Amino acid sequence: MTIETKKNFIINFIYFLLILAIVYIGVKYALGLIAPFLIGFFVAFLLKGIINFISGKLRVSRKVVAVFFVLLFYTVAGLLFSYLGVRVFTELKDMVVKLPQMYSTDIEPIIIRLFDDTQEIIAGFDPLLVESLENMAVSLTQSMNSAISGVSSTVIGAITSAVSFVPGLILSIIITIISSVFIAVDYNKITSAVVCLFPPKVRNLLIEIKGFSVGVGFKYIKAYATLMLITFIELVIGLSILRVDGALSVAVLIAFIDILPVFGTGTIVIPWSIIELVKGNTLFAIGLALLYVIITVVRNVLEPKLLGKQIGLHPLVMLICMYVGVKVFGFIGLFILPVIASIIKYLYDNDKIHFFRQ
Repeated sequence: MTIETKKNFIINFIYFLLILAIVYIGVKYALGLIAPFLIGFFVAFLLKGIINFISGKLRVSRKVVAVFFVLLFYTVAGLLFSYLGVRVFTELKDMVVKLPQMYSTDIEPIIIRLFDDTQEIIAGFDPLLVESLENMAVSLTQSMNSAISGVSSTVIGAITSAVSFVPGLILSIIITIISSVFIAVDYNKITSAVVCLFPPKVRNLLIEIKGFSVGVGFKYIKAYATLMLITFIELVIGLSILRVDGALSVAVLIAFIDILPVFGTGTIVIPWSIIELVKGNTLFAIGLALLYVIITVVRNVLEPKLLGKQIGLHPLVMLICMYVGVKVFGFIGLFILPVIASIIKYLYDNDKIHFFRQ
């Protein structure tokens, strides 16, 4: 290795460290600030084709068509998310509100009966042990009662305090809609102006990256839609076998929550299984536990493989990117870091970057 080669390697290494630092700062801190405008640009990009087609066919002003379709898009999306949000909120609220009553009517009697049976067994051995067991039973039931009440009050308090974020959320939604309208109306002018800010060589590279990123983005959506569909089918089959009333609705709710890495299927199925086990429905509880294990195993096997296949990364690399992305950037990192890795791989494979090459 010559001195010149070493120098080039060090320069390239520092260059990529700077790029990674810029990406980290941008995703970690700046993304939340510019999110309404990024969403607005994404919506305008999605609607660009149909806006151009309708305005060209009907010979109507592009601005009028753009405003109409942007407002139509947000109306449909708002109604859909409102319906799903109300359903999820209602189910969670009912479950939390009923938790103390469920504990006092179903769980506490089972605990008391369990301690009574244990006392009968050991009554003939040591009276002091029976007394200690009675004190333990009283302490345990009081602690669990306080914990259940605390969970309910905490969750209800969190839901109530979340109302304080509504004004900011409404403002963000309004800015997003307005930015979508402005960008959709002058999409070609805005994109041309942004592209012209860069020199021709960088401009062509950005256009190439944009085309690749759009393809990766749609493949990403397709992969997660496939995962959600697989989870939904597993839930419908499993819950139908377990003879759960409203299996279809429950499957839709759990499949929707399962796509969120912070929550997942276990958020609902694990507590449900524990409650059924305490209530004495042993077979049903075991069935729920087995269903959860199957869904988790299938998802963990398919997710990196399916996503990696869609965006051109090895399943192991995909798994590492997803794990590191969530740890470093939070929820958004689950999606962003694999896309960044796939873009870097694309640039390297097409000889656009030369980090390890002479």
